Amino acid sequence: MIKRFRDFWERDIINKLIMLVSLLLAGVVFAFIYLLANLPGEKSLIDAVSMILPKPSRTSADPLVYTPEWTTTPLVFKSTPTFLPTIAPSLPTIQTLDTATPVLALTALTPSTGMVLSTLTQQITPEVFVNKSCIPNNPAQIGRVVEVIDGSTIKVLIDGLVYVVRYIGVESPEDEYIGRAARQLNSVLVYGKDVSLIADVSNKDENGRLLRYVVAGDTFVNLEMIFQKLGTAVDIPPDSACAQIFNQAEQ
Repeated sequence: MIKRFRDFWERDIINKLIMLVSLLLAGVVFAFIYLLANLPGEKSLIDAVSMILPKPSRTSADPLVYTPEWTTTPLVFKSTPTFLPTIAPSLPTIQTLDTATPVLALTALTPSTGMVLSTLTQQITPEVFVNKSCIPNNPAQIGRVVEVIDGSTIKVLIDGLVYVVRYIGVESPEDEYIGRAARQLNSVLVYGKDVSLIADVSNKDENGRLLRYVVAGDTFVNLEMIFQKLGTAVDIPPDSACAQIFNQAEQ
């Protein structure tokens, strides 16, 4: 069998080579026609040829060339951006202290929500109390008020030294906003003024503050704070010389 096939092959070798080459060419033509018949609409004849031919391998010496397939269009604003103004939160305000009749704006806030519930405007006209008969006949010190801490505490400059002075018989309000009003009225009465400081029995309290009755001009400041309902009368013996008058003013 093998001998007969070899004899046949050796006898007609030329014809067989021609036949093989013809079959190969026919296959290539058929494949090319098939590709042309099935090309998408955007493909060309060159694309079909490039698909058949082998692609050359790139060497390390060939430069890399990047051809972008898409381009970006810059954004153009057709209108000018509008910026909203910053809105400051509403805060309780107190007018300046350079007026003879201070207007105290008290804003009540809810601690949980912080929302403004109501605004109460109270006109306060300081009364002049000339009845200082309850004040003990002790030597008075003269000092200049340099700071008002709250409705019953001030800082006074005496002989070049600053002392903290606590009003005898007066308790400052615990409420935050009424406390601000008390501090404002106290500022109207004494801030920047020369005041007379008179002791009772005790010289200082447990915190080292001077305990004094304070008189600014003709105004008995301790009594005025209580009368305006911006201070509570409190009796702490042995400093009780004016406790009865303070209680009457509170009532």
